[in-house]
Amino acid sequence: MGLNSFSELLLIMKYYTCNGLPTNWSHKLNNKLIESKNEQWILTQDGLYKYVNDILQKFKLWLPSEESPQPDTQSIIKPSNLHWVKFNTPYNIPLRHTILDIKISNYKLHPKSVTTFIVEELNDIVHDYYFESTEAIDNHSLLEDINSFLSLLK
Repeated sequence: MGLNSFSELLLIMKYYTCNGLPTNWSHKLNNKLIESKNEQWILTQDGLYKYVNDILQKFKLWLPSEESPQPDTQSIIKPSNLHWVKFNTPYNIPLRHTILDIKISNYKLHPKSVTTFIVEELNDIVHDYYFESTEAIDNHSLLEDINSFLSLLK
């Protein structure tokens, strides 16, 4: 793992919420959309492959060995310790693989916000959704941003 990958890993955390998305979630957040892109993920038994800036990259799932502090179990916001980390630049894709076409939409409350709400769709069905931020779980502005998004989705 390169030094750049490790520093990115330490700076950006994923946060999940147990709240579900309403069926009209994209309409409710339409004016907060900052970017929408389509990616092809190539799943193999050896890891996740995808093109980054037209270069094939291999990613491995990484779970840190040390426990990170967990918030109160009553909280609806849960941090995730799982991260896809760039492993290397391969020259070919394994023969046994599955290609997934993923649409990734990024939303922010305002342009300078450090909290992003990300929705990943597979075949026009929400596959995953989470918040990304450089803030720690105990930071008031992170909690405020997440709660603001959740109130928009009601």
